[in-house]
Amino acid sequence: METMISTLKAIMEIRGMSGANRLIFYFRKIPVIGKLLPASAYAETALKRTLSVIVYILKAIWAFLSKFAYLGLMVYLPVKLAGSELTLTLSAQYQLYLQVLLCLSFLVAAVSSAVILEPKRDKYIFVKLMRLPAERYMRVTLTLRGISFAVTFIPAMMVFGNLLGAPLWQGGVLALLLTFWRIACEALHLWIFDKYGIVVVKKTSWVWTAIGAGYLLAFVPLLPGFALVDSHMLFSLPLVLGVTVLGALCAVYIARYPDYRNAVDAVTKIDDPLLDMGRMMKEARVKDVATREQQYTAEQLNPGQFAGKSGYAYLNAIFFSRHRRLLIHPVQRRLVIIGALFAAALLTLLFSQAAFNRMAHYLISALPTFLILMNYTSIGERVCKAMFYNCDLSLLRYGFYREQSAILSNFRIRLLRISLLNLIPAAAICLGVNLLILLSGESWGAADAVIFCVTIVALSLFFSVHHLFMYYIFQPYSTELNVKNPFFTIVNSIVLAAGFIAIQFKSEPGIFAFIVVLSAVVYMLAALILVYKFSGRTFRVK
Repeated sequence: METMISTLKAIMEIRGMSGANRLIFYFRKIPVIGKLLPASAYAETALKRTLSVIVYILKAIWAFLSKFAYLGLMVYLPVKLAGSELTLTLSAQYQLYLQVLLCLSFLVAAVSSAVILEPKRDKYIFVKLMRLPAERYMRVTLTLRGISFAVTFIPAMMVFGNLLGAPLWQGGVLALLLTFWRIACEALHLWIFDKYGIVVVKKTSWVWTAIGAGYLLAFVPLLPGFALVDSHMLFSLPLVLGVTVLGALCAVYIARYPDYRNAVDAVTKIDDPLLDMGRMMKEARVKDVATREQQYTAEQLNPGQFAGKSGYAYLNAIFFSRHRRLLIHPVQRRLVIIGALFAAALLTLLFSQAAFNRMAHYLISALPTFLILMNYTSIGERVCKAMFYNCDLSLLRYGFYREQSAILSNFRIRLLRISLLNLIPAAAICLGVNLLILLSGESWGAADAVIFCVTIVALSLFFSVHHLFMYYIFQPYSTELNVKNPFFTIVNSIVLAAGFIAIQFKSEPGIFAFIVVLSAVVYMLAALILVYKFSGRTFRVK
């Protein structure tokens, strides 16, 4: 027992110090106040011990918040939206909630989120570099993981279950059932590895098949409001006891497993898959935004087409011409998806006028949903990655390219191009939605159409500015196209969360459109001012 406690202390101390280093690094990146913390802080052991406590507090808060976000956005919100459209009772919505949760957390995660054979840098550092015995490391970390998993899931389970009319005890029991079930799945992964030498999480075809099947089983039944899961069956005493006993037996198997060294070696080899996984991820990210010279056409290589352009206008014209695939193909894919959905809606009209009318009625009230959809319709984030890898990564090494005038000139040219490209799918959405509603015979006047179109265009411009603003102010990409800046993630999460919150408010379309357009204009003006003021200091290679 003392050995386990000392191992836990060592692991927690090293993780805390590592987190303190990251906290110091990113605090020093904050404009103005970051300069108050000198570089010598990295050597201050007492300060770093204090910061490590703060790091663990933040991690604990994030662990609870992430469970609330997962259950709220992935399970509760889709069920509530479906329930409001189908006018389902709270009891029926709760059955759907349990069904979605079972598919995602019990089935999909059982295949895709097994940590016992997860290729993780933590394992490499403690077992390979620090020579900590694999058995001690795995038993301590798996125990800590199981306890934290249950503790952080219980409040969220109780809250969202209670919002759907379930008693609080069912949320607690459900969290414990999920914990014991995941322990059983971890043991199964370990047994498969021990028996057949197969690391299931490395079988990407299996994992993605399970994810696809699980998400279909979870969300397709929401459309008709059809639930196979019954809460009385799920919380029956035989089932609860069965899962609990199974989880307990599997926990004993995990604790007594004798060959953790082999299991750790299998997922922390230098070339397979830990460091190699990093290289594969880098290559995948680069391949997504890179263009090979063989793909250039004679027309794209002909400098005559850029006659009359000079300076950064000439540079960006060459970039946009030679990387047309990275700009046009995403827009084309979005247009294909919009066209396919439009065609599916027309087929619905042919086979069921009633279903088509329900869909049109939903579209009339679905304007808030486009706050989220337009984020994924925008191509801004992918274009920013392409610009960084194919252009800025090299040129930012030169002083002239980092000058304020050069940065702002490029920003204006790129903002115009991205905005025009994003307006193409926005126009297709406006056209498609208006046509479908008009075909349904629902009440939809010229004022309604104008309100809808103005809102969609405003959101399109908003996300065009947002993605480019985030790129120039935070420049989050490393040379491997990893996102290294936490502020980039935080601001993006806040924007996305604001969209989900706005969906919950019911108001007149005109009032909602006015608030959205006004907020978009204020945000865009603030973003442009910040770019003009700070981009000369923030736009760097990291």
